[in-house]
Amino acid sequence: MEVLTSIDQMKELSSSVITVGNYDGIHKGHQDVISFIVKEGKKRNVPSCLITFDPNPFYVLNDNSYPVNLQSLEVKLSTLSDMGINKVLIIPFTKEFSSMTASVFSNKILKGLFNPQLISVGINHYFGHNKEGDFKFLKSFCTKNNIELQTPTMREHNGKTISSSIIRTLINEGNSDKVYDLLGRFYGFDALVVKGSNRGKTMNYPTANFIPTFENQLLPSTGVYLSRVFYDGEMYFGMTNAGIRPTFNEKKFVMEVHILSDKFGSLYDKNFYIEFLDKIRDEIKFDNKELLIEQIEKDKEVCTKLVDAFKEKYEI
Repeated sequence: MEVLTSIDQMKELSSSVITVGNYDGIHKGHQDVISFIVKEGKKRNVPSCLITFDPNPFYVLNDNSYPVNLQSLEVKLSTLSDMGINKVLIIPFTKEFSSMTASVFSNKILKGLFNPQLISVGINHYFGHNKEGDFKFLKSFCTKNNIELQTPTMREHNGKTISSSIIRTLINEGNSDKVYDLLGRFYGFDALVVKGSNRGKTMNYPTANFIPTFENQLLPSTGVYLSRVFYDGEMYFGMTNAGIRPTFNEKKFVMEVHILSDKFGSLYDKNFYIEFLDKIRDEIKFDNKELLIEQIEKDKEVCTKLVDAFKEKYEI
């Protein structure tokens, strides 16, 4: 897969099939579009192409830029490569670029650089300044330029169209167990181990504190989760706490994982990939450390029982 990181790097193609979008998370709806583009490219013997943006336009168009990304650019590109896309153009999204009109974008970039035989986007897709490049605009543009416009059947789950926004809402609300049906995988990210308080060792529940390696990664809501850790080619189930640890009157949001395996050594000074399988309870303030330890023991029992259920349901 060829990756271009600016419009200036892109040389005009004689023909292509293409899709455009942020594609954050590459959920099942995204997968439908990308798979179609790859298939059409092979059938027509032309490059399958995708235009995306970095950073996420959210961070440029909004003043309060808290983390919202479901994946890093590197993970997105790896997934696109695995799916068979031939060429990806990453357009740096800036204030200046955001003022480009839909007409300029469609003529200068879509037509001028890619000469597409076919464009595939969802019916709710838009582009250009003030979102003026809606489906009606794109349909008219394709008709004038003899370009096929394909709109995939919008993938739904429980009567709602699958979208990155819905997935973010589920994660923010702690419904991590429902994300799998929309993403086609559990929500997770690459993690970097950081120095913690070492308090877990004193409670006989050693943990590794971690942060995402990608600073704009959407974080789980506060609470205790059954999780999965992938480290050094092996997979381990874990119990993860995300929150401010109110029992100890702390205020900083931290994440820490305790591995549910006697065979595991230590995650200290290591990097790993973590998934959040199911939230088992909200974060609670306890009157003392002893009551917290009692709850942690109960949490471990719940997680251990859930492991078998997840193994059976998802064949993991």
